[in-house]
Amino acid sequence: MKLYYYDHCPFSARVRMLLNLKGIEADQEVLPADDEQTVTRLIGKHQIPVLVLDDGTPMADSMAIARYLDRLDGKPLIREPDSPAVHEWLEPFVPTLQYLGYPRWTRIGLAEFASPSAYRHFREKKTHTIGDFDEAVANTEAKAREVDAQLQRLPQIIDLTPTHEQPRWDDVTLFPMLRSLSVVKAVQWPEDVRAYTVTLAQRCGLDTFFDRAL
Repeated sequence: MKLYYYDHCPFSARVRMLLNLKGIEADQEVLPADDEQTVTRLIGKHQIPVLVLDDGTPMADSMAIARYLDRLDGKPLIREPDSPAVHEWLEPFVPTLQYLGYPRWTRIGLAEFASPSAYRHFREKKTHTIGDFDEAVANTEAKAREVDAQLQRLPQIIDLTPTHEQPRWDDVTLFPMLRSLSVVKAVQWPEDVRAYTVTLAQRCGLDTFFDRAL
């Protein structure tokens, strides 16, 4: 198997979680942000992540890939629930994550933005989503306070006590989003939310961006 992914991408992190938790070996390649041809040849559009199975079949939906990997050995590890409340919480969270994250992920040394052309391509493309990057950075304070309020509500939505013997599908949905948010220095993390994020990162063999936050 081979995984094409971006390091900053929470959907890619979902798949990487399962590969690590299940001990599945796969070639993993970070694509430059300006390489849209590789995955377009595989699935007919630019979408990350893409997992190519041993028989050459590509898979492109991150949660479908995660469920496939969990069941691959016939011994599923991830347990329910997969709570609608978590998905509902994420609906207003994701646009704010993108607004705060896009200008920062490009500046912390990630492989997908290593070349000037990859950076320019990403910035030009995402400007259509969030507007000017410099303006977004200038508006950090207001957006960070929105995120603070959302994070304060999170313990009412999901049990964040990091003592679960088995990860839940809620964790597969939520943790990668919080990992991606860790790039934003201005966010005031509730202690239990940050502890959850760090603990899940360690358990899943992934890093966070807290030490590089801008």
